[in-house]
Amino acid sequence: MSRAALFLARFCSSGWMGAASLFVIVGILEVTQSSFDSTTKDILVTIRFPSFYRLGPTLLFLAWLGACASKSHPELPDRRRAIAIFSLLTAIILMIVDYNWVYSPLLAMVTPAGQSKPAIFVTYHQASKYINLTGLVFTLIAAVVLNWPRGEKE
Repeated sequence: MSRAALFLARFCSSGWMGAASLFVIVGILEVTQSSFDSTTKDILVTIRFPSFYRLGPTLLFLAWLGACASKSHPELPDRRRAIAIFSLLTAIILMIVDYNWVYSPLLAMVTPAGQSKPAIFVTYHQASKYINLTGLVFTLIAAVVLNWPRGEKE
């Protein structure tokens, strides 16, 4: 059981790290394309981000469950397990906060697509970037401590 749980924690945390990184790279490329007008960029936000906010918490929650259930696995010392559990829980909370209090208002600002944005849009957008970056850092920490091979002295 703890072996399957550790696999789940490793797979889901690493999977989200890769998916989120790809999402960010593609997102940056899309918004920096001069050939995309404001309407197209707004439409892309309404298409891409709902999947981001469904997949992210799902994978992070599964990773968290796996980390919690991997207690007593010889490859995951208690200290590293505790760091992973804390990091994953923090990333989940950050995604929930971002979705409810930042992304949802942003979505309202770009719907309908192409409309002029209020001045507060930039503040919300910056907040979302930094909240998501912080969440990715916590996800990276979790993925590293979950995947790092156990040392002889651990």
